Parts: sequence; C-alpha cells; structure tokens
Amino acid sequence: MESKDIEEAGITPKEIKIVPFQSKIRGQVIATLIVCLACVEVGAVLTWTSPALPDLERKKRFGGLTVNEKSWIASAVTLGAIFSGPIAGYILDRIGRRKSLVILAIPLIIGWVLIAFSPIVTFMSVGRFLTGISIGGYILVCNVYLAEISEQRIRGTIMASTCIALGTGMLLTYILGTFFSWFVLSVINICFSIIILLSIRTVPESPVYLIHKGHKKKAGEELMRLRGATEFHQIEMELNELQSSTLEVETTQAQKSTEGPSLWKNLTRRGSLKAIGITFALMVFQQLCGVNAVIFFAASIFSAAQTNLDANVCAIIIGVDILFAVFLTSFLIDKLGRRMLLFISLLGLTVCLSGLGIFFYLQLKNDGITPNGISWVPLVCLMVFMILYNIGIGPLAWFLMSEIIPTDVKGPASAAATSFNWLLAFIVTKTFEDFTNLIGIHMCFWFFGGVCFVGFVFCFLFVPETKGKTLDEIQRLYFNEDKKVTSL
Repeated sequence: MESKDIEEAGITPKEIKIVPFQSKIRGQVIATLIVCLACVEVGAVLTWTSPALPDLERKKRFGGLTVNEKSWIASAVTLGAIFSGPIAGYILDRIGRRKSLVILAIPLIIGWVLIAFSPIVTFMSVGRFLTGISIGGYILVCNVYLAEISEQRIRGTIMASTCIALGTGMLLTYILGTFFSWFVLSVINICFSIIILLSIRTVPESPVYLIHKGHKKKAGEELMRLRGATEFHQIEMELNELQSSTLEVETTQAQKSTEGPSLWKNLTRRGSLKAIGITFALMVFQQLCGVNAVIFFAASIFSAAQTNLDANVCAIIIGVDILFAVFLTSFLIDKLGRRMLLFISLLGLTVCLSGLGIFFYLQLKNDGITPNGISWVPLVCLMVFMILYNIGIGPLAWFLMSEIIPTDVKGPASAAATSFNWLLAFIVTKTFEDFTNLIGIHMCFWFFGGVCFVGFVFCFLFVPETKGKTLDEIQRLYFNEDKKVTSL
C-alpha cells in the first residue's frame, strides 16, 4: 500500500502490520523425496545378497558358488564403500551436491548391469564393488544436501527421512526377492538407478554450496524454489544470513590456516584424541555386533535354522522390523537420551545374539535337527535384534560422531572413521561364512554377543550424554584440551 493510499484510508503507521513471509515446505519435501530415492537404493544394495545368493545356488549359476565366491559377492559392496568417502568428499565441493548425486548414479548403473549380465563371478563382484562406491557416497552426500536445503523447523524430520528410505529399500528387496529371481531383481534395480539419475537432475542445487562458490544470484533462485517464494525479497533475509555465516566460517578457516595450530597438532591434542577414540570404538561395536552378516545372509540364516516359515518370508518380517525401528528411533532419541538408548541397545543385543548362539548349539548337539519347540527362536531373536540395533548403536554411532568430534578436525576425523567403519563391515561380511564353517555358527553369534557386552561397559564408562546440549556445550564440557574430561 502506497503512503498516499494509507493517508486516504486514515491508517496511522502504528496500525500497519508487516506480515513476514511464511515459507512453504512443498519444495523441500519434493527435493527430499527425490534425493531419498538414492537412500532407497542404498538399502536395496545392502540386502540384495539375502534373497539373491540362495537363488544363485539353487539355479547353479556359475556352476555353483563356493563359500569364498559367495563371501566376495556379499562383501565387495563394503569394499567399494571404503573408497567412497574420499571420492564423495572430493567431488562434493568441486562440482556441487546435486551433480555429485548424479555422478554417483553412474557407477551404480554400471554395477547393476555387471551384476545382472555377468558371465563369471569376478564380474559380479566388480559390479557389487561399483555399487558400494555409489551407496557409500550417497550416505555422505544425501545427508549434507538435505541439511543444507532444509529449514530449522523441519530439519529433524527431513534428516530422519534418509533412514526411513534406507529401511524401505531393505524391505522392498526382501519382498521382491521372494517373488522374483536374482536376475529380475537386478534388472529392477538397473531401472530404478536410471530413474534416480534422471530425477535428481531436477532438484535445486544447495544454496549453501552456491554461496560458497560466490553465486549469490543463483543461490537466491534456488532458495526461492525451495521455500515456495514468488518474490526475491521474500527470501532475501535468509539468503543474507546464509551468506554471512558462510563468510564467517571461511574467514575463521583462513585465520586458522595461517595463524592457528597445525592440523596434526589439533588431531593429537588430548580432547581430540578422546573424541576420536570414542568414535572409533563406537564404530567397532556397531560393526562387530554382526549386523551386516545378519542383513546380507538373513535368508541363509533362517534356512540353517530349519524354521517352519519360508526363509524369504522371515526376511520380509525382518525388513518390516527395521522400518518400524527407524520410525521408533525418531521419537526416542531426544526423549531417553543417547546413553540410555546405547545401554538398552547393547545389552539387548547381547541377549539376542546369545540366544541365537544357544539355538544353533542345541541344533548342532541334536545332529543338525532343530529340537522341538524352539523353531521360533531365530525369528524372534533377529526381530528384536534389528529393533535394538536401529534404536541404538546403529544410528547413534554416526550421530555421536557428528556431535563429539571437535569442529576443527571434524573433516579428516569423520572421513577416517567412515572408512574404518566400512572396512570393518567388509571384514565381517567377507569372513562370516568362513568362520561359520570353521568354528560353527553358534560360536560366531556368541562372539558378536561378547563384543556387544564389551560395548555396553565401554559406553557406560566413557561415552558422554549429549542430549539437550549444543555442539559448543558438548565440546566445552567434555573435550576441553586443558581440562580433564568430565566423567559421567
């Protein structure tokens, strides 16, 4: 309303109310749904071996698979993911978030083509390796992208969607694997990967990245798309705030690089070593609880248990279980706190894995036949296992890593911890069937259970509670290099 119109209407300046622009979430939701297609594919890649390996054996593909060949097919994906961190981290800042997601779809498509049409086991393993590079990169880039495009009021929900999408991918793979052959399942994933490649090209680029590269006008255009704005002035304030915070970070980093202590000195100070040590320990407990062995070989485990239910049906139940647990986590993480969830998770996992070990031990002592009345044990134990893993040590190892590692060493320390995590996943997946044949499946589960109990003791003694604290408060309270770390 012009000043002349205001005077004619008899309105005084004090009576004028300026209504701030209320952004719309539609653009953010659409971008999230599209990007989360990549997270669905992460779940699909991780669980493909569960229905596929038994089907490959039944059909005598490649003349029958040896234990070593099966372990390579299963574990090659984690081997590829080890190398994905440095690759994704490099292209993330070189070509942008959106283009990184597009580029990562290329090895994914090539990998699935090799898996579906491989004439020999080696090609199939190479295909799995390539899909591992993609999914490892997706986990990193998707989380960075979604954090940068989302508003504070819905950021938690937006970020939780990646876990829900991953659980959805797992469940869909278990279901489709029940009705379709390994080949059809692979072709479905080829088509889905192409959809990812085409659809991600339509999402806005991260405004934070564009500002970092000096493209403020383009950043404003993308922010308007994300916020549902029709005029530039509606998002101008938010855009200026993004620019100010980006410049502040860059200035701080420049000062540190010229005046501050070296990276090595930052990494080796007492506070940093404490945080990094806790992070690496959590990665050990996360992977050596045997979760990837359970996910990759779920159908085989149920077949060995000689349950009355079809192995693939049991695997579907586990997939539903995972999806339920992921939803549950989003409600519990800020209510019970990190430490309590870790305690419940690790103690519960100890009991579940011990129960599985006892089941297979009794089966062994009964000449390989499941004793009457206990055929339900594997399904119940694995269902509870997946719930407890996904409300505790599974997501919290990553969550705490982002909270407790000091900001000035977070990049290299997080990258190292991520590669270490995938290395452990590779070792567990590659050696699971070998150790099953060597010491028995019951001993494998007892070993995993023992690791979980050690993890419970470690978390009780060393892991801090971070609930309700800002990142600055966490690092100042627990990881001050000049003070002794507070004992909880």
